[in-house]
Amino acid sequence: MLESLSKLFRNTLFRLSLLGAVLFVVSLFASLGYVYYATVASELRAVDKTIQAEVDEIQNIYQTVGLPDVQRLIVLRSFAFEGRYLLETPNWFVGNLGSTAMEQDGYVPFTLIDGVPGKPFVSKHLTYAIQGEDDVDDLQDRRIRALSGFLIGPKGETVAGLIVGRDVEEIMRTADRVRTAIITSSLIALFLGLLSSLFVSQRFTRRIDAFNRLATDVRAGQLDRRAPRNYSEDELDLLAEHLNAMLDHIDRLMKAMRYAGDSIAHDLRSPLTRLRTRLESTATEMKDDKSATALWLAAEDADQLLKTFDSVLRIARLEAGEQREMLQEIDPKIILDDIAELYEPACEDVGLGFLAQIDEGLLILADRGLLSQAVSNLVENAIKYTPKGGAVKLELSRNMDNRVVISISDDGPGIPAMDRERVKERFVRLDKSRTAPGSGLGLAMVDAIATLHEAEFVLGDGMASEHGPGLSVKIIFPRRRHLRPAIKE
Repeated sequence: MLESLSKLFRNTLFRLSLLGAVLFVVSLFASLGYVYYATVASELRAVDKTIQAEVDEIQNIYQTVGLPDVQRLIVLRSFAFEGRYLLETPNWFVGNLGSTAMEQDGYVPFTLIDGVPGKPFVSKHLTYAIQGEDDVDDLQDRRIRALSGFLIGPKGETVAGLIVGRDVEEIMRTADRVRTAIITSSLIALFLGLLSSLFVSQRFTRRIDAFNRLATDVRAGQLDRRAPRNYSEDELDLLAEHLNAMLDHIDRLMKAMRYAGDSIAHDLRSPLTRLRTRLESTATEMKDDKSATALWLAAEDADQLLKTFDSVLRIARLEAGEQREMLQEIDPKIILDDIAELYEPACEDVGLGFLAQIDEGLLILADRGLLSQAVSNLVENAIKYTPKGGAVKLELSRNMDNRVVISISDDGPGIPAMDRERVKERFVRLDKSRTAPGSGLGLAMVDAIATLHEAEFVLGDGMASEHGPGLSVKIIFPRRRHLRPAIKE
């Protein structure tokens, strides 16, 4: 489940679609927020202005004619239900909010009055209930916006507390409905945006997967594969058209190159073979030992030239992926055991130690012959370049990433870090004088075999000793989930 979600969020189109949905929800929220501001908020501001004007009027009446006139005004407006009022002194109170000022033990003055004597009136929010009406549910717990403060006498004494308010229940209910509508519509828009993102990303992903499968097959050497088209003339369909045209051109070039290579192979291999045969025949018939030796050396050079030519052609075919269909599920332990048995005596003959550490139960997808050739090349290189008294180690294991690794290590002079990628190229030899035998194709061949197996070919430091840092060569195979565990016999 978590892996599926992680894969979904790695989808670029899904992330872009989801971002578009989120931006739409934000814009929707902003638009509806403006509607809320233009309706509810503006009405509440109008109510606040009306309350403030009435408070100013009452304060002016108090300062002009006194508290009794204020009392009469509050009583009249309370009975008229123009608003909600409370005027109270330490001894009495009037107004239609008076019942809320009563306690069970009697009248407690100024229980509802907020504010500081001598300071401006402050905002106050109240609720009240009217009993005995037919529509009780509609009238209970109604909300009030009010201003609360104190009337001050000429000597600065507190004369009375005053609350002036308005019933805003209808406005607040409208505000509640608008808020609910904003939240609900935003959630619906987000949910629909998420669904549309899933639909669009899955539809887009299917087409991208087709391109990925095409790239994998072409990389595997299947140059006859082409990208599917729906002829909608959209961007992906045009991309498929251009890819197919490019693949057609590559296919023509590869066929031309293969034809040229086969022609060269046929035209050169035959003369070289005849040359080697004639040299060997002449050397056999030659009575002069010195001349015969020279002819035998020439025949060996011709044979080496044939081997080099065959290696170049084989590397080219491997890089073209022509043998990828020959990969099978195998247990590399069988191959490595045979190689260890073959090369252990060779190491003893040249004064080298040989250690094989081969784990059981590991499966890979590989070609037996190519894998055997690659490992044999690496072991032979280790034996060739490790000084006497050194050691060579052959390992088969599983690394921390659960990938099968074949490793050949030695404690020889190694390869400088700056040259480790360069030596994988054809005809590259660190021995610039080229006095040592070899054509510089061994590691290039191993690299081509590793690429064919979709494996990593990594060079690093080996078993450091007095001879040098050593060299470690690893072939790291990809994870194959469909491979079952090997069954022990």
